[in-house]
Amino acid sequence: MKRKIVLPIFLVLLFYLIFSGCAQRKNPLQMTVDQGGIFETSIDTAFTLINNVLGDPFGRTLLVYLPPGYQEGVSKSYKYPVLILLHGFKENGSSYAHYYRIKTIADQMISSGEIQPMVIVMPDGSGRFGGSFFTNSVYANSSVFAGKYEDYVTRELFDKILYDYGVAIRGVSYKVTPNDSLVFRDSVVYDTVGCKDTTKTIPDCPESLLVIDTTNYLLIDTVRWVDTTISIPDTASFVVNCGISGHGNGGYGALRIATDYPLIFGSVSVMSAPLDFASLLNLVPAFMDSNGVNRQTGQGYHQINPDPDRLDRLSSFFFAMAVAFSPHEPSNPDLSTFFKLTPSGKGVDLPFDSLGDTVSVWRDKWLDADLKTRISRIPSSDTSLNSLKIYIDCGDQDEFGFKDQTLTFYNSLPAVIRNNTSLQIYSGYPGYSALDNSFIYDRLREVLKFHSDHFTAP
Repeated sequence: MKRKIVLPIFLVLLFYLIFSGCAQRKNPLQMTVDQGGIFETSIDTAFTLINNVLGDPFGRTLLVYLPPGYQEGVSKSYKYPVLILLHGFKENGSSYAHYYRIKTIADQMISSGEIQPMVIVMPDGSGRFGGSFFTNSVYANSSVFAGKYEDYVTRELFDKILYDYGVAIRGVSYKVTPNDSLVFRDSVVYDTVGCKDTTKTIPDCPESLLVIDTTNYLLIDTVRWVDTTISIPDTASFVVNCGISGHGNGGYGALRIATDYPLIFGSVSVMSAPLDFASLLNLVPAFMDSNGVNRQTGQGYHQINPDPDRLDRLSSFFFAMAVAFSPHEPSNPDLSTFFKLTPSGKGVDLPFDSLGDTVSVWRDKWLDADLKTRISRIPSSDTSLNSLKIYIDCGDQDEFGFKDQTLTFYNSLPAVIRNNTSLQIYSGYPGYSALDNSFIYDRLREVLKFHSDHFTAP
């Protein structure tokens, strides 16, 4: 009888010891993830986007990811690298935060030591047709059509970043001037050949108080009266710690901006982007078919309704590119490929006619914007891109033939640039193809690691 009582007591004690030990024992695979934060801010009046004919908003929000320990780092004069992340087609500045979970990815990778802490800026470059390609949509005289989105990123967005976070950015000098020596300044941005742009002015700023600093790479706030002087005395440190990345139309924008401004960006990454416009011509028959155009007679071409709410994705993509690259010049009497987009008669030219044949718009405007063509035109004596670090990826089932475009673009690069370029093609598995917007979680991890590896060590 005693034996029957002792055995259950022994089993209860053994159960308690085992499971209490398990509760106290730390899981060696469990990692504490420090938390960063995503903050929303805005540029209420972007001068580069104002007066666009499509009525797209010129006030834009942007999201900024600040890494774990940011405030403590600032208090200890720690300087962070910066990554600008441009969104894809039919997306906006919040897509990385709300859909692709950039905060979760960055927090995990920073906490594990895979990447160094960085500031990530996610601007909004969305447009009426789904994307701006982060380029300047302008007429021949440089007046605004749909908005100067490249200037928005390189001027007003940079101005905002440096004004709000310059105290914590590597290579940046941030100094507040006393009120009694307040200086009103225009925005000065130096391009790759050192020329300054002083086209924007502060309203009612006394001419006698306008001071242009011609010795430093200088960006000053363009909206407010400012009492903060921001300069970049250590340009080498700033450039190597400034990267830009993008997905889809944002990937095109990222690479175009980085190649246009190699003295600002030291690294660029591109995910599933249109990198060879000539390959897009293979999609013209599908465009015609989806819009009911007879490809033998051209009947129905001029009846295409360019209402973005009614267009399919491929058609929206072509019209978005036309908005970005080929606004119809008001003085041009040729209406053979013209499509009206506004009640006032403003519109765009497609690069192909009713039979699908390319027209002068293709040669004069679209090829001029084609990244493969633009890089091929750089003279061998120009070495400004030789140190730019490039990462390109795409899925093997990407839409719009991005895989073929990516391979064509990569193989066309001059050897000195290709040697600094990493290429990755993602493959899917049964039931889950590697499309342009799939595997983004894995791809963003590669993107963040790529840029972190090319930023200077903390």
